[in-house]
Amino acid sequence: MHKVAIVIYSALEGSGNSAVYRALMFAQELHRAGDDVSIVFDGGGSATAAALAEPQHRMHSLFENVRAQIRGVCRYCAKSYGVLDTVQAAGLELLGDDRGHASLRTLLDEGRQIVTF
Repeated sequence: MHKVAIVIYSALEGSGNSAVYRALMFAQELHRAGDDVSIVFDGGGSATAAALAEPQHRMHSLFENVRAQIRGVCRYCAKSYGVLDTVQAAGLELLGDDRGHASLRTLLDEGRQIVTF
């Protein structure tokens, strides 16, 4: 069994669309195989999480399919990108265990391989 953390930094514009799609598909693949996968939205990815949580977004069903694997969204970045309220309303966890940011070291401490998109 693999322990993987997928960290999504990409915004939903240009090639970021395919990066986000691929990240979510990879999370599905890992989960189907019985691997332990955690998804973190950080940086510009915080706005991506807010957008994907909207039912009308074309990747919403894929997002919902991996929702149980979503650890959360960086609190600092969600505030910086102006999506804090949307992320909270979507019921996504806010991560701020490293001076307000999501801790990547915690993921390493758990023995996770970090893959970024």
